[in-house]
Amino acid sequence: MNTLTLARNAAARSLFDEFFGDMNTAAKPSSFSPSVDVAEAESAYLLRMDLPGVSRENVKLEMKDDTLTISGSRKAPEEAKGYRYCETGYGSFSRSFSLPQTIDREHIEAKMTDGVLEVKLSLKPEVGPRKIEIA
Repeated sequence: MNTLTLARNAAARSLFDEFFGDMNTAAKPSSFSPSVDVAEAESAYLLRMDLPGVSRENVKLEMKDDTLTISGSRKAPEEAKGYRYCETGYGSFSRSFSLPQTIDREHIEAKMTDGVLEVKLSLKPEVGPRKIEIA
């Protein structure tokens, strides 16, 4: 069984660089732009944003005019300064969503569980003729 041992000798560094390329420029964490999924249900839109490593206190939702903005930050762990290679993004993020007029701005709900922010954007009740049930 062959194993790759990362040692501080030149041969091991060369082997590491051969597999992963020159990563001197990749050692710095990149910016953070969280993934978002949006689903349409019968009475609401459901927005789900992946925020791993972000605490609820570091997330802000703001409604202004017809735009919902979700912003916050994810801080790099202290040991990230010594990473040889880092694909994880850190820093501030901001995502804005233009909401249609059919969204009930008074009934927007948000919850965060296990690093996933879920926002429920309820639709306004139908306006127009009301159906009357015959008893």
